[in-house]
Amino acid sequence: MTETTPPVSPVAPAAAEATGAQVRVFSPNAGLIDGVPITAPPYGDIQDIVISILQQRAQQLGAPTPAVITDDRYGGEIRLLVHPDGSTEQVG
Repeated sequence: MTETTPPVSPVAPAAAEATGAQVRVFSPNAGLIDGVPITAPPYGDIQDIVISILQQRAQQLGAPTPAVITDDRYGGEIRLLVHPDGSTEQVG
């Protein structure tokens, strides 16, 4: 009988709550949120997809969702709060 180990998430739940979502954008239509690949549809924008997913998290939690977004296209990083209504604010 073999024992299986549960899959390891890219960001431990406690760490994700403490730091918020970790977002990495590679191109206008590809990125990762907490290690999970995301893509935008043709002629779509990855930024819209990221905000939509983070808004859904905020709605589920009933509170703003913090996120650290690293954009490889421009070499920058930004910290945002995404509110349940979809509005955003830069923090830090």
